[in-house]
Amino acid sequence: MTASHHPAAPPDAEAIRGLVAEVLRRIAETTGGRSAATAVPVVRSRPLPSPQPPAAKTLTAGVVSLAVLEKLPPGTTRVIVPAAAVITPSARDHARERGLEITRTVPGVTPEATRPFLVAQADSPTAAATAAAIARTIPGALRIPASGLTDVITALATHASRDGARGVLFTGRTGVAAVLANRSASLRAVTGRDAPAVAAAATETAANLLIVDPASLPAPVLGRLVAEFASRPEAVPPPELTQAPGGCGCQGQGH
Repeated sequence: MTASHHPAAPPDAEAIRGLVAEVLRRIAETTGGRSAATAVPVVRSRPLPSPQPPAAKTLTAGVVSLAVLEKLPPGTTRVIVPAAAVITPSARDHARERGLEITRTVPGVTPEATRPFLVAQADSPTAAATAAAIARTIPGALRIPASGLTDVITALATHASRDGARGVLFTGRTGVAAVLANRSASLRAVTGRDAPAVAAAATETAANLLIVDPASLPAPVLGRLVAEFASRPEAVPPPELTQAPGGCGCQGQGH
């Protein structure tokens, strides 16, 4: 005897309400008790960016070699080294190619506030004694070995370009020295026989080199002039001195 098949009766309203209630209950369970309409979306936090390396790096080594500079973190733009550190030629070349500034520390002064201050002499019988006396009064001052005028100015220009150094040059040939110095793109030199005028010219041009005949000024006046120049904050030179007419890039300012 075969079973007879009858079409299923459509669900009544009560069954539909029960089905809907069951679906809503399950949705509420999966959303922590909230309805589907009020469920809070999941927000995934982004990872924090890696900290950037410091632009300046302080080294304590007595010898700064190429291998030392090659190990610096990417992004380093300035290296602070001990005042007496030896910097090898290959390290200097690497720093110049990479645009890396090398600054020497000065005892008692924070590295961020200092630039090397150089004391040099050339072509003057009284310059050596004056340079030695002045260097003792300027904290951390570095002496440039005495030699010919051209060689001394070349050394000053190298330090100014590489370390942002400032300095004073004692010589009896102030006019010649000023012309030679201002041929260098890294030097802005002023000279004169009157201390107030020299100081005013240095301020106006943001000079980084004083050229003085030690026989032209009394020792106390000369000492104050150099000390004030050495402690002066860094300044931006006027736009006329950053590029000569015609765009040649030389300094060419007169005194």
